[in-house]
Amino acid sequence: MAMQTNLSKKDKFTIAIVLFAGLAFALIWFLIRPTITSIITINDEIEQAEITQTEYKNKIMFLSSAEAIYGKAVEDLNESTADFYPVMDSSEVDRMVTSYVLESGLFAENLLIRMPSGAVVEAPYAYAEVAQTGAAPVVSDDGSDADADADTATAVGSSDLLSPYSNARHNARSTEPSGVQCASVTLVVTGSRSTCQAFIDDMCTKPAMRITGYSWSRVDMVEQYNPRTNTVELVDPGIVRLQISFNLYMADVTDYDAAVTDAVNDAVADSEG
Repeated sequence: MAMQTNLSKKDKFTIAIVLFAGLAFALIWFLIRPTITSIITINDEIEQAEITQTEYKNKIMFLSSAEAIYGKAVEDLNESTADFYPVMDSSEVDRMVTSYVLESGLFAENLLIRMPSGAVVEAPYAYAEVAQTGAAPVVSDDGSDADADADTATAVGSSDLLSPYSNARHNARSTEPSGVQCASVTLVVTGSRSTCQAFIDDMCTKPAMRITGYSWSRVDMVEQYNPRTNTVELVDPGIVRLQISFNLYMADVTDYDAAVTDAVNDAVADSEG
């Protein structure tokens, strides 16, 4: 026997619409929703990728700037220490100074070496600007006084990444952080007056030597046989004695370029391992 319903045509139509809407919703939920979710996920990934790209760009910019500053610092360090002697012990200093004396045509009578116990703390020259004002003069890259370029420096301001490094250099008040060592040497030599003077003049041309004092003295007369008088006479030997004191500056500077290369190679090896 057929089931009898009291539903009107209108109710049946309403039910049909509801069922259709439910079916449409189900289709959207199970078929279209994954696509929408995927699109949202992709958009989020794109946004995150753009953020990461910006971060990488900034890192590359900072890295380039850091490399430039590092290169400048290494260049200045190598330039400022190029004339120093390598760090030596007392026997090595003895050999070097003695060889220098003999090559200069003099005879070394005495050599006293006082080796350093650490980095040298050197006072500036009494009449240098740094000694008068307590601050080193700031000089621009072209060699002109930075005071004349004050407006330009102000315009650059904090955007100049070299400013902290330059300020640190020019505001340094002590030589101790440099690591430069100073051996104090007192040397007594004999030779002709002209040869001794030439020795002093040559030492003045060596940036890693600084004369701190010197004095002249006579050499004792020597006995010499005179065949004409058949006697032994005291005669002037024709030489003088020079006592000279000087500082010998030494420094061992790390090969920073090689250090960076080694660090990069180690980092690459660790990442590959």
